[in-house]
Amino acid sequence: MQIRNIIRAVAAAAFLMFSGLAAAATTPTGSITLSQPGNSPGVNNTFINGPAANTVDALASGVSNFVSGGSSGNAGLNFNRYALGKGTGAAAAPGAPQWNVWGAYSHTNVGYDYAPLSSAGNVKIYLAGVDYTFSNNVVFGVATAFDHMNTDLNFSAGKLDGSGYTISPYVGMLINKNISLDATIGFGRTDIDTSTSGVTGSTHSNRTIGALGLSYREAFGAWTLTGRGAILGVHNNLGSYTLSDGTPVAAATSNLAQIRLMGQAAYTYKQFTPYVSISYINDINRPDQAPISGIPASNDRDGWLPAVGVRFRAENMIYGSVQYSSERGRSQITNNMFLFNVGFRF
Repeated sequence: MQIRNIIRAVAAAAFLMFSGLAAAATTPTGSITLSQPGNSPGVNNTFINGPAANTVDALASGVSNFVSGGSSGNAGLNFNRYALGKGTGAAAAPGAPQWNVWGAYSHTNVGYDYAPLSSAGNVKIYLAGVDYTFSNNVVFGVATAFDHMNTDLNFSAGKLDGSGYTISPYVGMLINKNISLDATIGFGRTDIDTSTSGVTGSTHSNRTIGALGLSYREAFGAWTLTGRGAILGVHNNLGSYTLSDGTPVAAATSNLAQIRLMGQAAYTYKQFTPYVSISYINDINRPDQAPISGIPASNDRDGWLPAVGVRFRAENMIYGSVQYSSERGRSQITNNMFLFNVGFRF
């Protein structure tokens, strides 16, 4: 009963977050003003909200994998866990303890090709978590993510940098041998610095993220087929601040909510499990970028995310996975993500 209440609380919080509608934004003119993320929804969506959505999606998919078999499962959903305690190994292996830890690293190259706001950069995210597996097929844990953003605002010869953290409780429940439910919610902060033509500014973003997902797996010999549907959201509150030239910048709120549908095929051969997947992404709630100097932004609301990866193990001591994904279908957005983790049995 306690676990059900936890799931209901997480689901309710995520639903309330997703249900809010972002206010329409008017884009001011001037390169220094446009260099501020709260004044340029396209920049904010691309470099702040987008990578956060990718992170919560990867985390939620990992939780789904944990509850379905952890590192010993062959679904290829990115993260490996390692059991804590004497004589342990991959989590969910026979006789493994119920406490588990895991870690991962992602590097995303991001670009915004809308000419009046042309920008490019990268986002690095370090993830680590610890969880407990209950005897009734429920996993409950907490993950911590540290993010670092580095962006060149080419349109203004400026910079947009940030670093922060997010703490995310998560829960996963195995409904039967094929179907699992997962819920994730997180709270964090990113400190943001801007610099354009010698004018600097500093602010912070208080962030809430969340995801609800349902996954289905079916094994056919060495093959594992996975289908997954999820709704996820990112809510950012950017604080007000004053630029070094005395210009005030108002506070801003930004919401992104997405539906993601994923299909994946994995094949296990000896110590390797290569896999491929394709995801459909639809932005059901997001502020659009207003035209600048009469030039409209594409504001594409859906795209496709193909991914390829491999899980591996060596001599029952080293476990890990590598994944690369590249979003397609958004004409002015570049979103290429590399996800990696490795661990040692102890």
